[in-house]
Amino acid sequence: MGFRGLAKQAATFALFASVSASQLWHDVNRYDAHGNECLYREKSDVVCSRLCVTDLSSCPTSLQPSCPDNQSFCADGECHDECTDDIQAQNPCHCSRSGNKLPSEAQNLVPCLTIPNVTIQQFHAWNSEEDIRIACGAEANITDQSKTVGVWDKNWIGGDIEAVWAECPAAPTPNYKYNESYWIATYAVNGALALLILVWSVYKGFAEQSVRAATLNKTSGAENHRPGSQESIVADSDSNIKGTNEKSTAEKAMLNLPSDSPAGSMNTDSNSAGVLAEGTNLSGYRNHILGTVSVWSIGVCTLLWICLLGVLTADYYGKLPGWRYGKDFSLAFESDYLLLATFLILWGISFIICVSLFILKPYLRNYFRLLTLPADGQYVCAVRPLNEIKVMEDNANKLQRSINTFSERLRTRLGRDKEYTTCPIEKTSEGRIYFTYQCTRYVLDEQTQQYAPYEFDIGTSHRRLIQQADGLSGAEVAYRLELVGPNFIEVKVPSIPAAFVREFVSFFYLYQLMILWIYYVYAYWQVGLVDTGVILLSASIKVALRVQSERRLKQMAEQEETTPVKRDGEWLNVSTRDLVPGDVIEVTTGAH
Repeated sequence: MGFRGLAKQAATFALFASVSASQLWHDVNRYDAHGNECLYREKSDVVCSRLCVTDLSSCPTSLQPSCPDNQSFCADGECHDECTDDIQAQNPCHCSRSGNKLPSEAQNLVPCLTIPNVTIQQFHAWNSEEDIRIACGAEANITDQSKTVGVWDKNWIGGDIEAVWAECPAAPTPNYKYNESYWIATYAVNGALALLILVWSVYKGFAEQSVRAATLNKTSGAENHRPGSQESIVADSDSNIKGTNEKSTAEKAMLNLPSDSPAGSMNTDSNSAGVLAEGTNLSGYRNHILGTVSVWSIGVCTLLWICLLGVLTADYYGKLPGWRYGKDFSLAFESDYLLLATFLILWGISFIICVSLFILKPYLRNYFRLLTLPADGQYVCAVRPLNEIKVMEDNANKLQRSINTFSERLRTRLGRDKEYTTCPIEKTSEGRIYFTYQCTRYVLDEQTQQYAPYEFDIGTSHRRLIQQADGLSGAEVAYRLELVGPNFIEVKVPSIPAAFVREFVSFFYLYQLMILWIYYVYAYWQVGLVDTGVILLSASIKVALRVQSERRLKQMAEQEETTPVKRDGEWLNVSTRDLVPGDVIEVTTGAH
């Protein structure tokens, strides 16, 4: 640091060292910095308050009303042809109060004529009200007003006091009593929903006790093996049975199959195609009327919260129907501050509700179903862990590792580290119970009460393959088709309305739509309309492109044609949809 820098620092230190401050405990604007009382100043064109009396004859002579013969002096302090109710309601001596808010002492007050504006030669800013009364009283030729004139809501007419200055106190800040009809409706709807969810949670806890107890016993090995966990009632795929022979002698006899026909087995090798991935758990669920009502009630209540924001927005512009039309802030006693404060609180609650539903979306529906053993339920929920692939994790610095650790913990806390897929349980024509997950049919083993896909051993040597050259029998084909399902990949494409719903329940659109309410309610509705149009246009384009892509994928995946197949020793033209493992087919030119 050079000489100039040192000089600047020394000068700055000397400047601040020479400054001193002392706190003066006096009224604002009455004393100067040295404690001397400020000089008086002149204030011109000061408006006087109205002088109110119970009998107009009590008004000072200069303020007694005098109207033309065809007019009358009304309660608003002016002469009119007729004193209508609206004119009488504008009585300045009532200080904008009416009903039970108007003091009984003020009900019979009427105003004298208006006192002209005055000029105060020596105006004390710290005693302005007293100065104005003295000056206005002098203008009205009132003598000794300290004994004969009072102040509204402080000294009422009676005794020596013949008049009062209508110095109206500030109107009380409007606020809700929270017994208004719309608040009662809000309490009723949300209270009923909370009670419904509470009842369901209690009932669900009691109803699932036996299932959870059975699961715990089976997990500890106290009973026969029907694996499970407290939340997922079927064990991971690596704990399922190994190589169980599915075709029993009784089944073969019922289907008229030869005893040496190729056997089908439940393949539970986690490395095989079509088998549940390692760590994937299955849970059984079944519907209950109370849970279904609860889910629909949550949806309806969420929509009502959004509608409530719309009602407050319409009230902001005075567009509510009925008698409220044209009255701004009618729900908030015509207070813009109270309405905006109410809107912000309700908007925050609505936003929290939407974000909570978004976070709970993967497992919300199954919470309102009863947990069962997978073999006894109407649905099976497959929970599969999602493993992220992190690029250049070894070369990450400390900040990157911290961010990755935080994001990983957040994903785990929010349940985003797993994929939840709920599949309906179905039955074949022969009564077999199964569900389809990731294009693979998982069939219930009646002995082990576990689901697993079937595989058929068609042989690993030429001798075995040549032995099956005559093809499968019709009974064997029906049996295998029942176990593995159609040879067909079904791609479901949602309808346009369903695609829009799927698009708008994403967090991005939830955030955008909630922010739009801020524009609408703060008089930026033009900007809100433009942003709404942009969002709708963007969503429409995205939905159209996505549905178009899914339809193309459906067209490519759902290929079905006929092909020559040898069954019962004869060649037949069979749909590729009905092919089963072990079929002998003829590959022709142009076949897919």
